Amino acid sequence: MGRAQVEGHPIVIYDWKLKEVKAKLAIAIDEMKRSNLLPGMDGKSITLSEWFEEWYTKYKAPMLKDGGSPSYKRKFLNYYGTRLGSKPLADIRQLHVQTAIADMLEAGRSSKSVREATGILQNCIEAAMANGLMAINPVVGVVIPKCEKVERRVLTVEEQEIFLDYLARTKSWYEEMYKFMLLTGMRIGEVGGLQWEDIDFANRFIYVKRSLSYQYENGKKTMKLTSPKTENSVRKIPFFGETREILEQQFEKVKRKRQDMGERWRQPEEFGNLVFLTSMGSPIGRYNIESDMRYVTRQINDMFRTEALYSGGIPKKFERVHPHALRHTFATRCFEKGMTPRTVQEIMGHANYNTTVSYTHVLDDIKSKEAEKVGEFLQNKNNDAKIEYSGLLGIM
Repeated sequence: MGRAQVEGHPIVIYDWKLKEVKAKLAIAIDEMKRSNLLPGMDGKSITLSEWFEEWYTKYKAPMLKDGGSPSYKRKFLNYYGTRLGSKPLADIRQLHVQTAIADMLEAGRSSKSVREATGILQNCIEAAMANGLMAINPVVGVVIPKCEKVERRVLTVEEQEIFLDYLARTKSWYEEMYKFMLLTGMRIGEVGGLQWEDIDFANRFIYVKRSLSYQYENGKKTMKLTSPKTENSVRKIPFFGETREILEQQFEKVKRKRQDMGERWRQPEEFGNLVFLTSMGSPIGRYNIESDMRYVTRQINDMFRTEALYSGGIPKKFERVHPHALRHTFATRCFEKGMTPRTVQEIMGHANYNTTVSYTHVLDDIKSKEAEKVGEFLQNKNNDAKIEYSGLLGIM
């Protein structure tokens, strides 16, 4: 006979052989622990996001430094949580995971980051299987293409004008926010977490102190103001061009909207001083903006097709834009306008100079102008210009 108690529940096992009793007792104890861990829970009643929160808290967080990592949770949320998080575990199939991977790559996620997120999902699913919540592992067999190094999306000057012109003509709710992102290079989380007290109108500086992030707690999506991505992300950005005017317009726009909406205004009290909000008053997250950018891209391409239909020409194509592309665009404009790399590095909040350089994009029109400056390239007799090697340090 073998006896045990698991959280007040007695277990009694009988067999003719001691070895068999020990084996059966171990299995019974494990099953009792699992049933106590997940009372009334099965693969049909729990969603992927709910299970991730359970798994992360009890399996993963104790193994991580300081009992958990917000970036680890954000990786799951931003990649799989938003795409598959609401599906019951038992209903997730390989096709769903593969479709999510394709969507992430199309949205501009790197192959490396998708692999990292898929590794987190794999571990989470394996724990679900071990707890009897899933019969098959939908991650097994999925394919993540090994992409060549992709040139990061950046708006050319012409594309930027088309984008801003569309926002102005359609009176887009997010017009001021998009302009602000192009004027500061701030990450979408930093823009979402920006508060009015972070803006020094007297000295014309914007202080980046926090970021708005989404997390799942006890199966529910919550918003939190957290510290920025890295220590260097805490920084101050000077007003460029129309920054003051845009911020004043944003203040008046939100004020009017709040008055018009009355009790329907959804702004949570703890987020009462945010600069940028949705048209209903809610804090702005990455997926609000990604969705809007997809819509804007479709509308611009529809406009191009209509123009081509009437002119009889071939329609132009406006490539898809994601929020981080505006950060790339800002850095590229800075270098095009002759700003020093060190200054751009400080404004972008990069710890490493090479990271700053990777955000710049030498566009085709700039390449052509630079080539014209060279003149007769093979004739080197009259080269008076001297190379400023110090300016090239760190670029190689």
